[in-house]
Amino acid sequence: MTELRWGLLAAGTIAAHFAAGVDESKHGVLGAVAARDGERAREFAARFDIPKAYGSYEDLLADPDIDAVYVSTPHALHKEWAIAAVEAGKHVLCEKPLTITAADAGEVIDAARAHDVFLMEAFMYRLHPQTRRLAELISSGAIGEVRAVDTTFSFDSNPEETARLSDPALGGGGILDVGCYCTSLARLVAQAATGQDVVEPAEVSGMAHLSATGVDEWATGLLRLPGDILATISCGIRLTREDGIHVFGSLGQLHIPRPAWIHPLRDPGVSQIILTPADGEPEVIEIEATQGVFAREADHVAAHVEDRQAPELTWAETLANMRTLDRWREAVGYGRRA
Repeated sequence: MTELRWGLLAAGTIAAHFAAGVDESKHGVLGAVAARDGERAREFAARFDIPKAYGSYEDLLADPDIDAVYVSTPHALHKEWAIAAVEAGKHVLCEKPLTITAADAGEVIDAARAHDVFLMEAFMYRLHPQTRRLAELISSGAIGEVRAVDTTFSFDSNPEETARLSDPALGGGGILDVGCYCTSLARLVAQAATGQDVVEPAEVSGMAHLSATGVDEWATGLLRLPGDILATISCGIRLTREDGIHVFGSLGQLHIPRPAWIHPLRDPGVSQIILTPADGEPEVIEIEATQGVFAREADHVAAHVEDRQAPELTWAETLANMRTLDRWREAVGYGRRA
């Protein structure tokens, strides 16, 4: 693996999680952090013992000592700064969603291809051993022919989060913020069930409660995936619901009560998948993660930086998910003011 010197574009909560992950990683070091507010960048740098702090993103991108950049700005700024980082010759790990639309995602990918740098969308849950074990169980036929999947990721945002998540100019709403996990997971289930590398739904429908600004505060979608697998996906930013994953097959079902995207499972530890055969008792399958998901993410970039794409989160995978999100937001009438 290559050792990467990381620069962080933005100094918010998710950047703090990633900074801690780089500290835990085997093949990454923290080189610099940038924020629009120089004092905030300096405070963040002191917190994580980062040697350089910049009061502008441009200054960080001009730093020759930085190999890779982690973009964790608000969603609507991902495209601008991912492309700027690529054009500066930096490898890029960009928080999900990669951009606001599939068309924008295509532009970022085209830029990475043209400048011959690594690019990955940061769906850290895809690298967790729980997620990998789920895919293995499905592809091995543990529950027979997969017929349906239900998944939910929903929370009630605090005032600071609400300000960002309620603004359509910043890509607000639950579908882009957390619904993207649901579409990604549903598609992963169909990929494992059908043996295809990348799948997209043949049909997408949905409903949502829209805010006064036109963003979805809670939403539900229905996907018809290859293999005639039906997926019910739910998300929200103003509604607390029980997060979880259910996969139903002809010979039983799989249940993940605590998916790898929730905060406690981001750290090393044991998680569970419950396998219930159609004619038997539930079996609890325990999966141990010896490394936190953000450290795993940093090391995954280092392992595949020379390939320019990560095998588990290819550019084709990102585009398929972005197109699905476009269709879900269109189905619920995103942008239509209540």
